Amino acid sequence: MVRHESEIKPFPMKGNDIEGTLKQILIGPKDGYEGYLRVFTLAPGGHSPHHTHAWFHANYVLEGEGRLTIDGSSHAIKAGSVAYIEGGKRHTFENTGTLPLKFICLVPPEGDAY
Repeated sequence: MVRHESEIKPFPMKGNDIEGTLKQILIGPKDGYEGYLRVFTLAPGGHSPHHTHAWFHANYVLEGEGRLTIDGSSHAIKAGSVAYIEGGKRHTFENTGTLPLKFICLVPPEGDAY
């Protein structure tokens, strides 16, 4: 399977404490991969929910700038930043810039809860 990101329709994330966030599932169980390779795009001022769960996140920032808060500790992120968020850690991504914040998020099979 080979395709381009532009062929995968993004859909808006909905729920409490989510603002201006789009998600694309690039590769997942429907493609024969057990986990999920996803791309999130946060509009300026957008953010993911403050949440926690049992599984990890592995992230790579493609473009933009923002803040990643893990268990109350905030970290500036920008294109090229990488982050590993252990399961059980409360976290959120926020776009603090004027352009979209776009990042890859890799999670295990149980990790596509939103």
